[in-house]
Amino acid sequence: MVWKTLLSAILLPLALPNEIFLWGAFLLGLIALVPAFIAVYQCKHWKDAARLGVLFGAVSTALGSYWLAFFGEFAVWTIGGPIVGYMGYNYILFGFLHFTIHHKSSWYRPLRVAVLWTGYEYFKSVGFLGYPWGLIAYPLSNWYALAQSAELFGVWGLSFLGAYINAGIAEYFISRESSIRTSVERIFPGPHALAALLLVLISAGFGYYQLQRITVEEEFDLLVVQQNIDSWAPGAFSDALQRAQDLTIRGLEEARSAGRSPEMVVWSETSIRRPYDQYDPFFASAPRSLPFHEFMQRIDLPLVTGAAMFVPGTERDLTNSALVIAPTGELLDSYAKQQLVPMAESIPGWEVPLIRKFFEEVVGLYGTWIPGNESNPLQIPRLDGTVLTAGAPICFEDAFGWVSREKALQGARVMVNLTNNSWSLQVSAQTQHLVAARLRGIELRMPLVRGTNSGVTGVVDATGFLRHELPMFIGTSAVVSVPLYSPQWTLYRAIGDSGGLLAAVGSLLWIVGAAGSELPGRAKKRRALGPS
Repeated sequence: MVWKTLLSAILLPLALPNEIFLWGAFLLGLIALVPAFIAVYQCKHWKDAARLGVLFGAVSTALGSYWLAFFGEFAVWTIGGPIVGYMGYNYILFGFLHFTIHHKSSWYRPLRVAVLWTGYEYFKSVGFLGYPWGLIAYPLSNWYALAQSAELFGVWGLSFLGAYINAGIAEYFISRESSIRTSVERIFPGPHALAALLLVLISAGFGYYQLQRITVEEEFDLLVVQQNIDSWAPGAFSDALQRAQDLTIRGLEEARSAGRSPEMVVWSETSIRRPYDQYDPFFASAPRSLPFHEFMQRIDLPLVTGAAMFVPGTERDLTNSALVIAPTGELLDSYAKQQLVPMAESIPGWEVPLIRKFFEEVVGLYGTWIPGNESNPLQIPRLDGTVLTAGAPICFEDAFGWVSREKALQGARVMVNLTNNSWSLQVSAQTQHLVAARLRGIELRMPLVRGTNSGVTGVVDATGFLRHELPMFIGTSAVVSVPLYSPQWTLYRAIGDSGGLLAAVGSLLWIVGAAGSELPGRAKKRRALGPS
């Protein structure tokens, strides 16, 4: 049972984007969970299954998110924290899986397993500790047509489908292999194989149909700048700002010589580390070779950039924000990041001296961000005098469907993500982020522009297709064409993450109800009453 669990803990990271399979492996996603499911079938007690969950959580997290170990001086916490956390999460999950599999075996057992797994993936992706990485949905999204079904139930529909296929294959091996010893009643897996095949064909058919219907209304050009420099390194802010300016000027000169007219410039997350205030003398004098205010007048275009911003009414509290800055240096609009990275950007109880002292002296973390409380889109002026309404999810916010959805409901026609994953040093880390983010284009049927420090910088269209891509870990800039679409209704836009929530709540209610029906008192009462 241990080796089966270890096999799944290795197959799942291989199915996701990694250094061997850059975009992950679709076929591995269909079987990655099978060995672990079989191991749970073989466990006699839920505690045995829960212990396997600890093993699965530790190994799959360490292999799938190993790049968290490169997060600066306190990397031991950023990789150690998730490993310990998912050891606990999967202890509970595998215990529930055991109960779900072993409770009153019935023909619909694979459906129960798939719903439970989907509910778990929803649970791990929401709230303060939300981390929507490593979902079984992501390998399936590599099938371009199948991925289009995300406009219906978001990523959760793909998670259910992936878990259902894995559970069905596990049932097949249980039913066929007499060498697999288990007390669970064996069921005929044929109906589930047919149901899974029909779901795949219907979803892919729907996707092919939608791909023919989605048409571009207009396109516009913008300049994306990929600095590939750490603006948070001590003393590097001015150099990072200078590099962003140089790449911008070079990119605009090349674009204009080619007859193209970008309408705006996009930098990455916290490209401006110092809290932005147009009246701050710093921006009138730095960088020395071309002060920022002079630079803005020279490019004569609005700039969308990440920056630190003071919380109104305070002189110490900062937000991780996206800004729209006019050529005059005037701040036109801003958005403050809402979903902060837990235990890195936000620490519960940070104001408590003892907690702060621990993180400063032991962990090496000396400050946190204040979360924003509004999902307002940015208003960006265009060359024709109109305004482009753009959502601006920051960093890993574009991996959370609800963040972009709320901005779309407020009128956003495009998402402009500003992020900085340069600290990861790994191509797989950048690609894992993109694979999660590109589903936002499908869910909402709108484009996603990604302005990153080191990759993946580019444009994802409303079908999830990466239209433009800058090479990773290279300082460069490029003019990209962004498609705009007429606003389209999607089921996901209407119901959001309700599918994932329903799976989580439904699984919990079923487990509570099923466990309650097996209480000794109730069992004795039923025996006393006799058959009806």
